[in-house]
Amino acid sequence: MPISASPAVTAVNRLITIQQHALRPVVAAYARPTRLSFIHSRAATPAAGHALAAVATPLTARGLATSPAIRTRLQTPSDSAAAAPVAEHAAADNAGAQLRPDASLALAHQSLGKLVTGWFVYRACGNAGLVQMAPRLLQAFARLRLAWASNAVVRRTFFAWFCAGENEREIVHTMRQLKEAGIGSILDFSAEADLPAGETEGAAARAHANVKADAFAKEYFHGLHMASQVSQAFAAVKITGLVDPAVLYRLSAVQSALQKAFAVADTDGDGCVDFAQFRDGVLAAMPGGGRVASPSGLFAMVDRDGDGQVDWIDVQMALGMDNPLARPLYLREGEGLGAVESDVEDYERLVARARAVVQQAATKGVRLMVDAEHSYFQPMIDHVTQILQREFNGSSSGTLVFNTYQMYCVDSLQRLHSDVERAAREGWRFAAKLVRGAYMELERARAQEHGYESPINPTLSATHAMYNDGVRFLLQRIAGAQAAGQVPPALFVATHNRESIGRALGLVRDLHIDTTAEPVMFGQLLGMQDATSYALARDKLPIYKYVPYGPLDEVMPYLVRRAQENSAVAGAIREEAASVMAEIRRRLLRRPLPMQAAAASEAVGTSQ
Repeated sequence: MPISASPAVTAVNRLITIQQHALRPVVAAYARPTRLSFIHSRAATPAAGHALAAVATPLTARGLATSPAIRTRLQTPSDSAAAAPVAEHAAADNAGAQLRPDASLALAHQSLGKLVTGWFVYRACGNAGLVQMAPRLLQAFARLRLAWASNAVVRRTFFAWFCAGENEREIVHTMRQLKEAGIGSILDFSAEADLPAGETEGAAARAHANVKADAFAKEYFHGLHMASQVSQAFAAVKITGLVDPAVLYRLSAVQSALQKAFAVADTDGDGCVDFAQFRDGVLAAMPGGGRVASPSGLFAMVDRDGDGQVDWIDVQMALGMDNPLARPLYLREGEGLGAVESDVEDYERLVARARAVVQQAATKGVRLMVDAEHSYFQPMIDHVTQILQREFNGSSSGTLVFNTYQMYCVDSLQRLHSDVERAAREGWRFAAKLVRGAYMELERARAQEHGYESPINPTLSATHAMYNDGVRFLLQRIAGAQAAGQVPPALFVATHNRESIGRALGLVRDLHIDTTAEPVMFGQLLGMQDATSYALARDKLPIYKYVPYGPLDEVMPYLVRRAQENSAVAGAIREEAASVMAEIRRRLLRRPLPMQAAAASEAVGTSQ
């Protein structure tokens, strides 16, 4: 077939049409920047089986209930106050009106060339067909040995708009620009890891995985070095980068099976089980449960207060992989659900790497965001993050480690409530970033492929409701703690949804939350909803941008997700494109900025 008739070339022609000659040819200008690393992520479809179903089945589907004791402890005086006519919707409307996003604030500092790039990116994101075809298009370029061409286009467009750069000079420059505008940074090495294809338990595969994990840890250290050059910065880490994802998957599957077994054993739904239910329901479901010599002795270890009843948090605290006495429960005999012997050593390496990263962050004065990832990894991501929070988030000291909750998961609100209670029991400061979620299409596709219930909310409205409920719950906790003179939890409201931001601002005002010490922060991704970010900065609210960086080939999955996310909100993306084009026209016509014109008009009125 002639090369001119190939799908790849046809798609390129569509790209050129969308540009409408606004973007100059970039292939000739392409120059390869200095690379930060040569780490290669490994994306693959996980093997089918009951382990995947176990780790992915949402908690609400398992029937896990919060015990009455937990529910009682989760109620604060501010809960009832907020539940009584707080006029939440009116507060949201008022706060949204107060926000007053102004695109000119965000675009004024951009060069004309960068604005043209942004306009092209938004227009391309607005083409749903092109966005859906993007992964296949990139694969087609690779098969035709034309990846250099597709990389050139992506580097000068999507990468330039959504990422900070590929070398330290570019990255720190972007962070400093944001800081000058009153916006903090969350530096994010955006390479991703997933389950590997093929053999995952051989010695060679394990050695290779540990080399990769050590390389990721070094890159996180480099990220901390860059983040420390700008005050009050965060750095983001991905737990899948610090261990073989296959190990994380096997351990997460057992953790999820344990949680599901607890829910089944809790036959009366009160959130607690007694010894018989623990022995016959919980232990029996664990891969190594049949090898426990003294079930009663193990139950006594879990039942710390000796009342003959344990809830899920008791089990979670006592039977985690951080307890060497509990580790045999995770080990399988033969095939099926469970970990292998070498997973224990790799788990210890994971925790050691993660702890070293957090210790370096503390030394550098950089706070950490632990990213949420695929649902089949999340149980152990939460487990490792809570170990770090217990060690580094002292109840009376600065908060160093934030966990991330993807509120599109049906069990997210339940997990949020449970983890707040666990932090209270163990005496550390709870810190969370709430997002809607980043892997919806992948999660639903895999659930359908492997025959388990999707972990994602069935509707967008359900996700909106769960997100807003989670934000409200934590804001009420923060208000209650401040009123009592206690150290409050920390909440990072990470969303591009202006209604959710308006609701949060309304509650911050109505609950009289003091934001001086940043118990509440807001955040958006670099290149998305910049008008909102700059408006929050203008109003002196704590606002941060997620600042992705890394080699282009490593960041490509992130860029595809950003294009898909933008494509899903057509109205917002049209608004973004129109704002950028308005700024381009203003520059070409040499008109004053809207804020300057308003100031001039006010000055004229005053003089009259």
